[in-house]
Amino acid sequence: MGYIGGMRRYLFPSLALALFSLAGLACGPHGETGIPEGQAKPWAELDDGERMAHMGAVVMPRMQAVFQGHDPKRFADFGCVTCHGGGAANGDFTMPNPALPTLDASNLYKKHRKESPEMTKLMWKEVEPAMGESLALTYGLGDAQFSCANCHIVENAD
Repeated sequence: MGYIGGMRRYLFPSLALALFSLAGLACGPHGETGIPEGQAKPWAELDDGERMAHMGAVVMPRMQAVFQGHDPKRFADFGCVTCHGGGAANGDFTMPNPALPTLDASNLYKKHRKESPEMTKLMWKEVEPAMGESLALTYGLGDAQFSCANCHIVENAD
């Protein structure tokens, strides 16, 4: 069979399998649905007090580390207002927050990948997974429970 024939027989199918596996990971939702760390029930079933406690004990420290790790100066004063906006000071934590940048979902957020590649990468690779995991929600594209639209107003999502 020779070296080239053997390579075709074993290497190429292995590479194809690896590529299809990676494509599957990239396209569907990630993470596990379950109970948020330190809680006794799913996020959707937590009352306001339990959600506040979870945000303070789990989400805030984790997200502060993510954002400050990306840009310590810009996010030096990271707090509730960073994501929830000025209403957070008065107890209004409504999301999505219209004060955050409105996103254009067309062509897999091409506009944002081109105009703000580092911020887009941070959001996709670090922020979205950290938030999804902190809330025990699946995250990413597809039928995910947590995505860009949980925090940002998203246009052209269809």
